Amino acid sequence: MSKNLKQSVITIGTFDGVHKGHQAILNKVVDVAKEDNLKSIVLSFENPVKQVSGLITTTEEKINLLASFCVDEILLLPVTKKMLSTTAEDFFETVLVKQLKAKHIVVGYDCTFGKARKGNVAWLKKNVKKYGIKLTVIKPVKVKNKIVSSSEIRDLIIKNDIVNTNKMLNRVFSFTGKHVTGNKIGRTLGFPTINIKTDETKLLPKGVFSCVVSDKKNNMYCGVLNIGTRPTVKLKEHNLSIEIHLLNFSGVWKEENPIIYIHKFVRKEQKFRSINILKEAIQKDIDTTKKYFKL
Repeated sequence: MSKNLKQSVITIGTFDGVHKGHQAILNKVVDVAKEDNLKSIVLSFENPVKQVSGLITTTEEKINLLASFCVDEILLLPVTKKMLSTTAEDFFETVLVKQLKAKHIVVGYDCTFGKARKGNVAWLKKNVKKYGIKLTVIKPVKVKNKIVSSSEIRDLIIKNDIVNTNKMLNRVFSFTGKHVTGNKIGRTLGFPTINIKTDETKLLPKGVFSCVVSDKKNNMYCGVLNIGTRPTVKLKEHNLSIEIHLLNFSGVWKEENPIIYIHKFVRKEQKFRSINILKEAIQKDIDTTKKYFKL
């Protein structure tokens, strides 16, 4: 852990998604650090303690998003049996007080840590006093009268509700991936695609979407994104594929690790009776996307 003896303002959580609620916590941490001349520290569990359907943000994505708030230090805690068996008392005294020199703790209303998740807000309110630590609890942040939470966002992603996903994230939902060689099926249909492989832990919606693809130079290209199994095309294996037909790009795509931003759900993936009907559907998807981006 940190060797810096400077007292700190700390927040604790999983921060999967770094959504609008998390952002309120992080902004408060940064403000307190500036006002009281404290070191700002984000103490994040590497993965959710409870089993979930997938991650809104991979570890790398989460670190990048947390770093964008200009906190002094980001510490990732692996979710191990030892960590899960550590009592709230031991975690608080050993890590927060002795190692990180906590002077101020900022948490969300639903924060929990320690064995059996005993270290909640009520527990913190009782225990910060004996060490002279100040506690700030951030109230729930709502979008359309719904509390913003990682679990709510996961449900929205699974339902392909990209509009409300983006509202709760307070940004456009994105994923990073590696450009890989595909079967070149799109090219034979007249719609060449770039194929992407992403982290298996990443939760993705399924279907056809209007998207924007960014390269390392931050050039942006609009496209039609398909996440699914390509049921119309005859293949030996129908594993999950991620394909993008770029609309304002020509030439050979060379970017190895693009970022894909999902803006709008277009339709569910479906099996068509013929390749010609599939091609007509793809053209409609392109027209829909062009209209959305006003191309």
